[in-house]
Amino acid sequence: MVVVTAWFEPGQAEPLVLAEQADVDALLDTMIREASGQDIPVIAEINRQDADGWAVLHVGVRPAGGGFISHVSPAGSVISTSGSTSPELVSYDYMNNEREIPRHAEVPLEIVRQAARDFVRSNGDRPAGVTWADA
Repeated sequence: MVVVTAWFEPGQAEPLVLAEQADVDALLDTMIREASGQDIPVIAEINRQDADGWAVLHVGVRPAGGGFISHVSPAGSVISTSGSTSPELVSYDYMNNEREIPRHAEVPLEIVRQAARDFVRSNGDRPAGVTWADA
């Protein structure tokens, strides 16, 4: 059985189990609230692992809307892209650790949300509704 889990909160003892769309939406809604309260973008790591393989989706959300997605699997690493070529880096927080991503990786929040839903629904496949660039 494939189990998709998420890590988000600093000090989190157990991963969140994401079994359906409502679980994904609850995670993203919590992330948005926390990012708004801190006024910094935040990241969650969503994992799928079993005897047949593994995949990881990093999902970032920005307080004012938007965010980014990256997908890592044995097939390689990719990150979302808006199509711009800005070399600027922006900081996100993952469990109290700063991570920088290229500004051009940021996409609308609707794309971030749907990508996370698709990852969970497909048991870790790379979401199709995203424009990807090599990471």
